[in-house]
Amino acid sequence: MFLHFGASTTLIVLIYVDDILITGSSSQQISSLITKLDFIFALRDLWRLSYFLGIEVSYLEGCMHLSQTKYTFDLLHRTTMFHTKTAKTPGAVGQNLSKFDGAPMEEFTQYRSIVGALQYLTITRPDIAFAVNKACQFMQQPTTAHWLFVKRILRYLKCTLHDGLLLRPSPHLTVEGFIDADWGAQPDD
Repeated sequence: MFLHFGASTTLIVLIYVDDILITGSSSQQISSLITKLDFIFALRDLWRLSYFLGIEVSYLEGCMHLSQTKYTFDLLHRTTMFHTKTAKTPGAVGQNLSKFDGAPMEEFTQYRSIVGALQYLTITRPDIAFAVNKACQFMQQPTTAHWLFVKRILRYLKCTLHDGLLLRPSPHLTVEGFIDADWGAQPDD
């Protein structure tokens, strides 16, 4: 990511392999950069952002909706969870996982792979962040109980396949955060 801060403008350039995303506060500055880059490299300007690194972007009445529907769809098919019943929440209420729950998994490569994929999904799905964080705590030695917990997250994703983030302009910058830290309920330490 490259940032340029001018006297009254900002320019942001994000590059991943052969994909470039350019945005900023001045459309004139963006056009100028694209022209300069096109002179040096062969570029194809796709204009409005619609898909970047697995994130789908749609525009609704001045707002942007970011989602990972295709990524989620592919993940559900990869885990053969697309045709299972859905869950209304990503985790069971009051469920405290322990490293001693369940039998150790013989092969835990799939567990690590799926939990890693779920971590990437939290970019546009903060609603699963807490549950995914819980699943990440057992990456070293997952058990069958932990795998069932991950499957619950996947069943929830099936129910909320098209959910994502809605970004809308605001005259005021307001950052709100919520936390519910309950380390006393952690059974292992």
